[in-house]
Amino acid sequence: MGIAGKILIVDDEQDALENCRRILSRVPYDCLTECDPARALDVIQRERPGLILTDLRMPDLDGIEVLAAAKRFDPSVQVVLLTAHATVQTAVTSMRYGAFDYITKPFTSADLVSVARRAFGEDGAGPVAGAVGARELLERPEQARPGKRPGLSRVIGESPAMHSVFNLIEKVAPTHSNVLVYGESGTGKELVARAIHDASLRADRPFIPVDCVSLPDTLLESELFGHEKGAFTGAHVSKPGLFEVAAGGTVFLDEVSGMSQTLQSRLLRVLQERQMRRVGGIRFLEVDVRVIAASNQDLESACRRGEFREDLYYRLNVIPIVLPPLRTREGDILLLAREFLRRFMKQQRLGLAFVPELDPSATDLLCGYSWPGNVRELQNVIERAAVLADGPVITSAHLPDRLRECGGEDSASGEAGSFKHAKQAAVTTYARSFLIDLLQRHDGHMGRAARESGVDRKTIERMVKKHGLRELF
Repeated sequence: MGIAGKILIVDDEQDALENCRRILSRVPYDCLTECDPARALDVIQRERPGLILTDLRMPDLDGIEVLAAAKRFDPSVQVVLLTAHATVQTAVTSMRYGAFDYITKPFTSADLVSVARRAFGEDGAGPVAGAVGARELLERPEQARPGKRPGLSRVIGESPAMHSVFNLIEKVAPTHSNVLVYGESGTGKELVARAIHDASLRADRPFIPVDCVSLPDTLLESELFGHEKGAFTGAHVSKPGLFEVAAGGTVFLDEVSGMSQTLQSRLLRVLQERQMRRVGGIRFLEVDVRVIAASNQDLESACRRGEFREDLYYRLNVIPIVLPPLRTREGDILLLAREFLRRFMKQQRLGLAFVPELDPSATDLLCGYSWPGNVRELQNVIERAAVLADGPVITSAHLPDRLRECGGEDSASGEAGSFKHAKQAAVTTYARSFLIDLLQRHDGHMGRAARESGVDRKTIERMVKKHGLRELF
């Protein structure tokens, strides 16, 4: 059994090691330090500490391996992980190996002292904001999880591309600048807009999303700017617009490229003069909103084609944020898949203990697919797999056939290397991506999609069935 009051601190960064030792020695605790995780295992057996604080990410041995080895030698020892990357998977893994807790970097002196006192069972040491138990992390609502910077709890990702997005969000959120979010359909443009709002000074005011392509011009104009009584047939009472309703908050204009030239002109006045007039009104009203716009089209090219006002483009494009497609986000596919599994099981009230695991055959398929529908498509695939799974493990059999057809299991065969197979896979991927974009522009309305593409509606329906898109639309 470990010695109460004796702490071993393991971290490959000497500065971090010394900082922890200095804080805990003042309590006072008897502190040992080791920057080599392999040598730390010898220290554990020789010194028998009652508490081990270990960094999660280290060369040669990581914190989980130190945790597992310590528990094999002394099951009663308490181990706390120090990590800058707290995720649900971290919580699951650390609980599995018996961690007492973990805290996220950067942490305060109070965080460190509190977790040490709780580990030794000392009275009067309640939890603090920076020291959150692994089990508590799993049971807390998404917006309350640690390891996420303020406002970013909605957006999941650890790839370098997403870290660049997170940094931009943090920089732009405290300002009042307009933001233009670019990204393919399904990449999470609205989530980014909400993250900016949540981390801004307007967070306690409304966030109002507006789909600019799902409504006819007249209805969209009335929605945005409101109308006066009698302005048009059926306008029996005056109605405030969303720019008024969102006073002090944020208006998110999704797919702003779908706005008509008339509405673009009216929006430009809102951005330039901070004023608007209701439909049928004569009085100008002051507007205090932040506008975040999004588009899956290149607006600069649209300006050159005369489809989008250049002056409006420059007003919206103060801070551009480009969301990477899922296929380029290395490492994020499985991170997102496991999070969607956790959310789905929680929504179904099946309990966190029953969250299925993804076996290697499933992870290979998920990582080998190009995801033309991006994060939204992944979420639907994972929900389908969770429903079909008849045990604690999800295999490739629970995933749609299209994942195998587009470079999954078949890619390991010799046939996959043939030109014919490669061409077929490329055509299938392109056709599916084109169909998803087409239908999303028309909010899943197959008739309007058929008219724009110049094909028969029944052809669109057959393509939707062929490419397995009924779950998306």
